[in-house]
Amino acid sequence: MKTSLVLLSLYLSTVLSNHQEPCTTRTLSSTVPPSRLNFNASFLVQNIEEELHRSSNFTSAARNILSRQWDIAGAILATPKEHILALNLNSRLRMFVNQTPETQLFWRVFEATASGWGAPFKDCHFFGGSWLYIYAYGGSRGAKIGLFAPVVLDECDGGIAEIFGGPHKCRENQMCVDGETWKNAKRGQYTCRCNPGYFYPDSHATWAGLKGKDLESGRISNFDCQPCPEICPANCVGNGTCPIQRMAYLRTAILLVQLTSMGFVMFLAGMVFVLRKTKAIAVGMWTILETILVGVLVLYSTVIIRLFEPSVSRCLLEPWFREMGFVVCYGSIILKLYRHLIEFRTRKAHRWVVKDTDLLKYLLIMFLSALAYMAAYTALTLNFISEDFSLIETSWTGSGELFETCKYLWWDYVTEVGELTILAFGVHLAYASRNANTQFHESTFLCATGSIELAVSFLFYLARIFVFHKLHPDIVLIAYFLRSQLCQTCTLLLIFFPKFWYQQRQARTLAQEYSCRFPLDAFKFQERSSSANNSDVEISEITIADMNPDDIRAELKRLYLQLEMFKAKTICRDNPHISKRRGGRKAQHRRFSLQKKGSREKVRRTMSLHSRRKDRDRDRKRDIDMDITEAEPSRTPEDSVCSTDGASAIYADLPEANQPY
Repeated sequence: MKTSLVLLSLYLSTVLSNHQEPCTTRTLSSTVPPSRLNFNASFLVQNIEEELHRSSNFTSAARNILSRQWDIAGAILATPKEHILALNLNSRLRMFVNQTPETQLFWRVFEATASGWGAPFKDCHFFGGSWLYIYAYGGSRGAKIGLFAPVVLDECDGGIAEIFGGPHKCRENQMCVDGETWKNAKRGQYTCRCNPGYFYPDSHATWAGLKGKDLESGRISNFDCQPCPEICPANCVGNGTCPIQRMAYLRTAILLVQLTSMGFVMFLAGMVFVLRKTKAIAVGMWTILETILVGVLVLYSTVIIRLFEPSVSRCLLEPWFREMGFVVCYGSIILKLYRHLIEFRTRKAHRWVVKDTDLLKYLLIMFLSALAYMAAYTALTLNFISEDFSLIETSWTGSGELFETCKYLWWDYVTEVGELTILAFGVHLAYASRNANTQFHESTFLCATGSIELAVSFLFYLARIFVFHKLHPDIVLIAYFLRSQLCQTCTLLLIFFPKFWYQQRQARTLAQEYSCRFPLDAFKFQERSSSANNSDVEISEITIADMNPDDIRAELKRLYLQLEMFKAKTICRDNPHISKRRGGRKAQHRRFSLQKKGSREKVRRTMSLHSRRKDRDRDRKRDIDMDITEAEPSRTPEDSVCSTDGASAIYADLPEANQPY
């Protein structure tokens, strides 16, 4: 079996060798300057001469040169006493002393070259039909040294056109490319492409050029390139199509505006953190406000990503930034609306407490869900790319200009519908709690924010599907920029400007109250006394400049505590949904009352019981002294109304007495 396989292989090799064209040695008729050499032949020859002067050993000198320069085919030495040829055959040095029939071609070309570069020749014995350059140098003492270098066969190189039987057929307004071959001097191994400023009719954007084989065989008769149109005389592509010219000034202006907006967002984040204990910020839950700012910051960055040229990285990063920023920003807004709705309904039905930590947990769940969704989107897109599909497509404007953009996938439609659904749900929550009386009208501003985003996004996505693919990329960039400013900037103004305005208004009102006289029963000196009879000072005659700052601060805290506790008692009075136990607080592990939802009989019994108690307790409550002092327990009925997070009556929004007003 092995013998038959060996015989078969020998037979096939013999047949293939017989079908190969016979190799004939040739020498060009004229001297050709070399091209694509990686060494200086004159410098190497001088090094060989110097080594010969030192050691008179040509073999050692040739071995040193060929070991450093593997792209040299050989070296030759002719002196009155000796003739030596050294050839680099398969990375091995082979020496030939004196002339032999096999080396006769090398000696003949070497002797025909007086000095410098000679005519290239083709060797069929040692190098299998390769073409070689010859460089000769006449040294001192009658020695002549030469080097042989391989010729890179490139049909586009006009200097060696004789090797291919003539020059290529590319026209003057065309360039010859990809004409390099290896040991094969057949014609037609090149491609003709139009020079810059010209285009080939009936070609497309990915046209690679005219093949030399088609030109040599005569298949193509008319292969002239035409000048580009006047609107783009130097850089048209395809069938005379002009590429898009992008406006650098516009992109720079958009970049500056977006960076300024992002800087303003970071400034707001610092302000919210500094004022987190004030009433206007604490009521809105400052941690949720910070997450809204983080989402707005990420959404602003999506426009900056669009400033880069279309690429696979940009096409993947832009949806990530958009969706994660959307979930963080508008997810926080929807959770705030949800909390307002729950608090509004607990005043009429069952008690349900949504703590601040609960909102953060819900937001984390939303963030992780969006993260998993985008991970699936990325995996599907990468698989799409691995199957030789592209995320970048070529399109044309209405005027015929060519541009590249990220391909619009079906996954994008699903994402956009999901965004609109989430926003519509937020608007529904706002409508359901439209009668809720929230502090600082926060619910109204949150509803306006969601409504603006819903309306703008709906119109934007419609335009993206039906209009954007025909517009100039700069116009599309402006549309993305305007959408960002309309939605994100309006979000900042509607959510944060009212809070800072109310806070400043409250501080200004307090400052005005401090500057006027106090009522007679608002403040009494406890440490000062009159000089003679130790009687009380007339309060109406004392201004704020004469008061002790510590006393002012203590008195103000007492008055605010009285107001809040009076408000809490008023809310709790005759309220059937609040427990009658001390403090009105439910057990910590209970999140809702034991009243059965929808039990009308129980509600009627409760209402009748309270109506009977109302007449009985009216006279007794009328005599109760409402003047509550600081010595009373710190647990107020306010703790049991809406929250289990502790007392929330006093906020750190009172200015210090020693601060300027």
